[in-house]
Amino acid sequence: MLVIVKVGGSVIRKGVDTLIREIPELLNNGHRVVLIHGGGYFINELMERMGLKPKFVTSPSGVTSRYTDLETLRVYVMGMMYLNKELVSRLQGVGVNAIGLSGVDGGLLRARRRESMIIIDERGRERVVDGGYTGKIEGANKDFIMRLLNDGFTPVIAPIAMDIKTGGALNVDGDQALEVLSTSLTPNYAVILTDVDGVLINGKVINKVSAAEAQELFKSPEVRGGMKRKVYTAAQLAGRGIYTIISNGVINRPITTAINGFGTHVLPQR
Repeated sequence: MLVIVKVGGSVIRKGVDTLIREIPELLNNGHRVVLIHGGGYFINELMERMGLKPKFVTSPSGVTSRYTDLETLRVYVMGMMYLNKELVSRLQGVGVNAIGLSGVDGGLLRARRRESMIIIDERGRERVVDGGYTGKIEGANKDFIMRLLNDGFTPVIAPIAMDIKTGGALNVDGDQALEVLSTSLTPNYAVILTDVDGVLINGKVINKVSAAEAQELFKSPEVRGGMKRKVYTAAQLAGRGIYTIISNGVINRPITTAINGFGTHVLPQR
C-alpha cells in the first residue's frame, strides 16, 4: 500500500511525536509512505524576527495564500528546508531511511511562475497584482520518487517547486503538491493531516462525502482559511479516483486511525 501524507504546519507546531513513531510501524508492515510538509507558521516567525511583515492575499474563490516577493522567497526556502531536515533527522532517529527533498531536487515538482494574480483587496474589490515568486505546479518527476521508494527511502518533501523557465525556486502550496504527486503516483490513500478532527460543520465532523459533495462543502461559509484549500484538494483528488482523507495529525497513530475511518473521508469517484 502506498500512502501520500501532507503534514500541515499546524501539526508540526503542536508536535509530530505520534506521527514519527507511526512511520516505522507502517514501513515494517510493508507499506510505503511519501511525506509532504507545510510550515507557514515558522516562515511567519522567521520573517517577523528579521523585521519583515508576512503578506497574504485572498482569491475571488476565498482561498488565502502567502504573497511571495523575493525577500519572502529567500526566507521561505530557508525555513522550509530547516523544517524538512528536522523531520528527516527525527525519522532517521527511529530507524526510517528518510531523504529530504525540495521540488527543485531532481526536477521533482515543476511549476510555472504566476505572472499575475487576481486578489480581493481591502475594499472587497477584485484587483490584478504581480504574481511574485509563487508557482502553479504543472508536473512531477514520478520516476524519481518511484526509484527512491523502490530503493527503500521514505521521501520527505518541502513545498518548493522548480520554475520551468528559469530553474529557480518558487513557493507552492503544500496541498497543491499533494494533489499533483497523488495524481502522478496514484496512492491507495492521500491523507491530509491538520490539527482538527476533520471538516467541521455545525461543530460536527463530516465523516463521508462524495467528490461532488466535497465541492459543495468548499462553498460553505463554515469552511474557511486553510481548510478551504484542503477541501478543494480532496474534492479534486477524489474526482480523479483517489481516496482522500482530512484528519487529525496530533492524535495517536494518525495515519492508521484516519485510514480506519476517523476524520473526513472524500470517497473516490469511480
